[in-house]
Amino acid sequence: MPQVRSSRFVRLLAAGAAGAAAVAMLPAVSAQAGTAPFTVSVKGGYNNSQSLGTATGTISGTTGSNQATYSVTLCGQSTYPSSQVTIKGGTASANHTVYYQNCETFTGDLVSAYGFTNIEVTVSGSTFYPGSQYTTYTKSRTIYF
Repeated sequence: MPQVRSSRFVRLLAAGAAGAAAVAMLPAVSAQAGTAPFTVSVKGGYNNSQSLGTATGTISGTTGSNQATYSVTLCGQSTYPSSQVTIKGGTASANHTVYYQNCETFTGDLVSAYGFTNIEVTVSGSTFYPGSQYTTYTKSRTIYF
């Protein structure tokens, strides 16, 4: 003998089907692309009072993506003979160098073997001050999208 369903059950079933259909029509939410500005400066010498290099720029990417783009201006200050910036994300990295007190702008892409959520920017510079011992100093900063 067939079973008769109550009208309340039928209404609940219809409401559930309508809700599922409405959710299915919503667009998928994707990760948001972001651009993060940064400045990293390294100091060294006596009491870390001597400016050796500064990197200023932006990094653009999407959290979890395996690609990001960057633009960085690197300025050498009282460094000998050069200042260097290293930009790392996942398995990708880029190195750029300026000599003495020059400034130069570099742009590029980082393409990693896997997705990443942050980028590390490291600036290094060297000096003979104080005394005659050649010493390299570094400063790093982690950038999140």
